[in-house]
Amino acid sequence: MAERGQRQEGGYRLPISYMLRLVLATLLRRRRDLGHDVKGVLKSVRPKARVTGDHHIPAEGPFVLVANHYDRPGLKVFWGGMLAASAIYDRRRTGRSLHWLMTSEWYNFRLGGILPVPVWLLRWLFRRIARVYGLVIVPRSGERAMGRAAAMRSILEVVDRQQEPIGLFPEGLGKDVLIEAMPGTGLFLNSLSRRGIPILPAGISEEDGALCVRFGPTFTVEVGREGDKEERDRQAREQVMAHIGRLLPPRMWGPYTLAIEQLLARSRHIA
Repeated sequence: MAERGQRQEGGYRLPISYMLRLVLATLLRRRRDLGHDVKGVLKSVRPKARVTGDHHIPAEGPFVLVANHYDRPGLKVFWGGMLAASAIYDRRRTGRSLHWLMTSEWYNFRLGGILPVPVWLLRWLFRRIARVYGLVIVPRSGERAMGRAAAMRSILEVVDRQQEPIGLFPEGLGKDVLIEAMPGTGLFLNSLSRRGIPILPAGISEEDGALCVRFGPTFTVEVGREGDKEERDRQAREQVMAHIGRLLPPRMWGPYTLAIEQLLARSRHIA
């Protein structure tokens, strides 16, 4: 695993040609294919990005991709998301792309790290990009119950009616180590598991300066219906993050170290 000082940050820059196409599509509200676009963008990445375990990706039917929100200076989270989306696009028989869940807001964002961008402008931009790529907007603020209910209906439309996959980052915020998953994501994923929708874990990291995504076997989130809601959500979140964490090097396990070790021990016992 490359240390921070060895990482080649210059390789992670969006091509100008792609940015121009995206801006035009955003302004004109034209649909574009996410899988096709990200494959073109990833060709410019050096060292070449790596994918392992892609045989675990279901070739058809709905599923939920869950991945760590890998983010560091010089490498934003969307790079790992693009790599995962590209691998899924290649594997799927339908030729359709992954539907990412996308936050409605981004606070304290600065263009070039200097110029602050208003939240209202980012909110408008995110909704336009979501239309271009068929993404599902999820309101960030917990009090926006109506918006979150609408998002849930959109999610069920994708996985139930369209029989297509969705993807999300349970942590919500990015770091180069695991952090606590957002409250509510555990029971949300548990509800989808109860509908028979498999959960596909992916670990995003860097090895020898190269961006990597590693997929693992699908699983179900299992928690009882009885007991405290917050505790059931915590247990579900721990299950999800342990399945993601087992696909990452130990230095990235963070607060889920014990849960990952226990999951690995159970897997060895079953094997």
